Amino acid sequence: MPNVSIGVIGAGLIGRKHIKKIIEHPDFDLAGIADIERDAVSAQYPDIPVFKDYKSLLGEARPQAVIIASPNQSHAAIGIECARRGIDMLIEKPVTDTFESAAALLLEVRASNVRTLVGHHRRHHDQVRTLRRLLGEGLIGNLVGVSAIWATYKPADYFRVAPWRTQPGGGPILINLIHEIDFLRYTAGEILGVSAISSSRQRQFPVEDTVGALLEFDAGCIGSFFASDSAVSPWTTEQGVGESVEFPFSGESSYRFVGSRGSLEFPNLVHWSQAHGGQNWNEPIRSRRLLASFIDPYRAQLDHFRDVVRGTAESLLTVEDGARTLIATLAVTEAAISGNRIDLRDRYEALAAGEFPPSQPSSSRVSI
Repeated sequence: MPNVSIGVIGAGLIGRKHIKKIIEHPDFDLAGIADIERDAVSAQYPDIPVFKDYKSLLGEARPQAVIIASPNQSHAAIGIECARRGIDMLIEKPVTDTFESAAALLLEVRASNVRTLVGHHRRHHDQVRTLRRLLGEGLIGNLVGVSAIWATYKPADYFRVAPWRTQPGGGPILINLIHEIDFLRYTAGEILGVSAISSSRQRQFPVEDTVGALLEFDAGCIGSFFASDSAVSPWTTEQGVGESVEFPFSGESSYRFVGSRGSLEFPNLVHWSQAHGGQNWNEPIRSRRLLASFIDPYRAQLDHFRDVVRGTAESLLTVEDGARTLIATLAVTEAAISGNRIDLRDRYEALAAGEFPPSQPSSSRVSI
């Protein structure tokens, strides 16, 4: 089977990671890169065609597929152009930066019938797949609740090099929690309602540094999530899985999935249960560690995208699915500001219809 011709739009931090994985992959041919810093990128990749803008890449290199790793606010416009040209796409998360742009992109994708994948790479971890399978098989009975922590201390340089991170849109909700929201949607089920409270007391920035969220899932499960970029702890997914060199490995589980017949820690996959499926608080609870291999999620994601483009696999995360993650994440910010519970069902329905709920603040954006 011939290799997939692919282009990369945006050669920033995540774009360069994708470029490296493509160059190493035997089933892809890198047709070109588009980046506004053309000279600098050309110097870094002298053997690869580099274009100043994405339309030149699409028109001259004519790739079969692209990875969109440009700034978030450009995702929709680039994705719409790719859809109109019949080019399959992997769009880095978030899928877009607003509800309106997500709905517009979804309409074009449906009209063109191009294949899409959104780059929430955690869905490709073997630990995540194993967890999802175990929950689906009823290992811990009915899922009653999930409790999670994402807490780490971002250093001063993190804000100094990018001052926008001190402003609304730059806090842990829209930078970090979006990854966890997608993970929870994939493992625990669709999120139907959100309540939240946030605080900026630690850093005194205009944006939150800490948030607590209460999540309601479609199967009746209730979730609680604590997130902070101003607390020292070993409990983040990055530290527990060891997926990023920026986060030293801790090996600690930051998630507890609690069921009617047992519980599961993640990412360590420790299973807690009573003998013979018991359900009695007077009986001891035993633990056993389940096994899952460690794989490079970005390589696994690229393998999956190859199969999606070739038509041999259904996308694990389409544009519509990625937009639902965006909706649920932005609702956390809205709930924290308003103090109200946010019901998401009408927003999912509006997205599916290609519409925009008029009650939703149009100024809400994701900045990652």
